[in-house]
Amino acid sequence: MRILIFVLLLFISSAGAKTQPLPVKLHQRVIIDTDCAIDDMRAISMLLSRPEIITEAIVLSDGSLPPAEGILKVRSLLRAFNRDSISIAAGEALKAVNPPWREFNRHISWSDEGGEGANALNALDVLSGRLKNTNERMVLICLGPLTNIARLIEKDNALMSKIERVIWYNESVQPMQGFNYECDKASADRVFTSGIRMDVISNLDKEQAFFDASLVAIGRKSDTQLASAINHVYSQSAVIERLNQNHFRLCDDLVALYLTNPELFDINTMPQKVKVRYNRDFNVQGVREAISDMMSGSYVSEHNVVFNRFPDQREMFNYDVRPIVDSAIARYGYDEWKANVMTDEFHGHLGVFSIVGAKMGIKARELFGVGPDELKVVTSAGSRPPYSCMNDGIQVSTGATLGMGTIRLASDSIARPSAVFTCKGRSVRISLKKEYLTRVDADISEGIVKFGLMDDGYWKLVRRNALKYWLEWDRDVIFDIEEVVTGKQ
Repeated sequence: MRILIFVLLLFISSAGAKTQPLPVKLHQRVIIDTDCAIDDMRAISMLLSRPEIITEAIVLSDGSLPPAEGILKVRSLLRAFNRDSISIAAGEALKAVNPPWREFNRHISWSDEGGEGANALNALDVLSGRLKNTNERMVLICLGPLTNIARLIEKDNALMSKIERVIWYNESVQPMQGFNYECDKASADRVFTSGIRMDVISNLDKEQAFFDASLVAIGRKSDTQLASAINHVYSQSAVIERLNQNHFRLCDDLVALYLTNPELFDINTMPQKVKVRYNRDFNVQGVREAISDMMSGSYVSEHNVVFNRFPDQREMFNYDVRPIVDSAIARYGYDEWKANVMTDEFHGHLGVFSIVGAKMGIKARELFGVGPDELKVVTSAGSRPPYSCMNDGIQVSTGATLGMGTIRLASDSIARPSAVFTCKGRSVRISLKKEYLTRVDADISEGIVKFGLMDDGYWKLVRRNALKYWLEWDRDVIFDIEEVVTGKQ
């Protein structure tokens, strides 16, 4: 009993040391492993259509089609998406793997399959080469058997540290069964005992989990690359026949949706294998809506917490804000627009220094190439307005907040609109340039002389100036930026 209590206390104390959510990644680097079934085509097309997904290579395993036959289909799909530079490589053929649906998949065209024949690259060489030459951990997307990954482990187990996780489609993990497992049980067992994190996604035979005529109809009305690719496949007579029979279940598509929209999946862990996760449920309607939005072009990949898309319709904003909506988004991008809007609501009024803070935070994220929640900040804006208002803009735009413990006030007593941003051992000081600070100070003084701090005329003037600077001040122009030697902030 005392051992159990000790373990629980140790868990609680270690959890307290890292209570922040994981930082949002702006991009996901993936390698796709496919056996070229028709649902693989849909999954690969969805991944290729997303700019936030960077596909490093596509390797082929044996299953629905032999690897050598699948190469032409994958290459034709890459051409359709203008992604010819992505490497394609074939894994080994497996004995006695010849599923009854192979002939159907063999005769389905993924796109224009003219051009060169088989690719000379070897799947194992491409996998190991990509992992050796990356500074980021990659996600392996597996839509077929786990043969290639098992061979990689056998060749160089040290490369496992370069794999963030494997996302694998299989019918069931408890018990372990399904076509992708049955194709190569030994390889699957080898991977599952390797210590790699495995996320196993299944359709769980859920009702309505179909890629059906209603989804195809949305593609028919759309002009996106994804819709075009889907339309090409689902215009073929053999596919139409099965579509009319409601034959196509959402299977490997779910792996793509799990990567882009993990919130749609209810994930469980295996007590005896903590690195093995599997979905015990998923939101079928949400998955279908996400696929529909991807095909229609209305899908939004922003990293919002509650909104699918942050509001940008003019009629949703106050009348004096409406004239700058389109121009501000066009000039400075959606991230800055969102940061400024949220800052103003959080701050309680529309002020100049809160907007400066929002622009400063977005600029810092650009300098480091990171998303929210990855920067630590030491701000010199103090704790008294007006300079301290900048702190609210920094918190909103960077995700470095008091609640996270990732922002603090500098110890010096002189307040100024400046802050030091740190990430991965590098620190940068960003400060509002003197000429812009002089202008703001003059505006504040003018307002106080005219109205006094307690008069609503003063705050109306502040709001008007803030809207003006929001639109006119370019974050690439208004700041001084300098590298900071660690320990000399």
